[in-house]
Amino acid sequence: MTGMRLAGRLFDERFTAIRLAVVTLTGVAYLALAPEARVLSGLEWTLAVGVLAAGFAGIWSPFAVVCGTSAALAAGYLSGVDSDAVPAVALAWAMFELGARRYGWQIWCGLAFGVAATLLSGSSGAVEVALTVVYRMAAGLAAPLLLGLHVRTLRDLGRQAADRARQEVDRVRAEERASIARELHDLVAHHVASIVLRVAVARDVLPVDDPRVRQVLDDVHATGTGALTDLRRLVALLREAGAAQPPSVVDPSGLPVALRSAVDRSERIGLTVQVNIDPAIAGVDARTAHAMLRLTQEGLANVAKHAGTAARARLSIRRSGDRVEFDLQDFGGTSAPAVDSDGHGLIGLRERVEVLGGSLRAGATGTGWRLTALLPAGAAS
Repeated sequence: MTGMRLAGRLFDERFTAIRLAVVTLTGVAYLALAPEARVLSGLEWTLAVGVLAAGFAGIWSPFAVVCGTSAALAAGYLSGVDSDAVPAVALAWAMFELGARRYGWQIWCGLAFGVAATLLSGSSGAVEVALTVVYRMAAGLAAPLLLGLHVRTLRDLGRQAADRARQEVDRVRAEERASIARELHDLVAHHVASIVLRVAVARDVLPVDDPRVRQVLDDVHATGTGALTDLRRLVALLREAGAAQPPSVVDPSGLPVALRSAVDRSERIGLTVQVNIDPAIAGVDARTAHAMLRLTQEGLANVAKHAGTAARARLSIRRSGDRVEFDLQDFGGTSAPAVDSDGHGLIGLRERVEVLGGSLRAGATGTGWRLTALLPAGAAS
């Protein structure tokens, strides 16, 4: 099986130079080792070496090599050479390359040149060697040409099959993306929009005397509105054919401000967060900025969820050369909220970090929990 794959690759157009080099070395070995090669005349040596060297032109134009080799074969006959083995074999291989890599008129013209040269070189003793001439045309011209056409046809069919497979994969992916987009729009976005609307109504209609309640309603409304905007952006991305990257929700230059806003939202629900954000992270690329923001949002949400809204945490984000170091640690809480073992937040964060070539670690430390990540800074977009 390995041998078949190697043979298939040898006939690939990308390896034409290697293939021609193998053929040329075979011809050189014949000239060096065959007993009859030692008695070749100077002209015969010139023709043999010339067609072997000119064979490399087949990398660019196999048709030109067929014409040149046919001319060399005819010139050898007209000059009275006794041995035309090397030009004849070179012509056979040139016919194969022509059939395998060219179409239309070049094939017919190349075949005509080859037939003419073969007839001319075998015209002495015409009737006596008629069968020999026919055999030479069949074995030295027609067979290599047909083999080349067969190889080219198989190659074209393979490309067409690969194209169809890629198109089918693209079609299935597009359908899956459209299906996810519909579900996000019709279910998730609808419910989030309903929440935002109800909070807005409650905030404007219900008499709220406690400013803390008003603050919570304002925060829920702002958070829901932001989530709805992100959902709509994600739905639009999923419906865009060929879109490969997630939507950028933050400009890298505004990353410190966006991170500070995420911390402020967490502090409004009761968390106490000690923050150390390196201003140099404003120079990271958009994907790393997006990942940093998601790490901060999800990490602080997990602190509130698992350690309680009265917990203390420390957030450190700094740039060190071409890397960004993220460190979020909480120190436990007075409450013991239930752990949602079915959540996928940490899995999603790990995937988001690793797809950028970074690493993420999470685990218990002391009385609390620690989340660390190391990401490439990239280049600012």
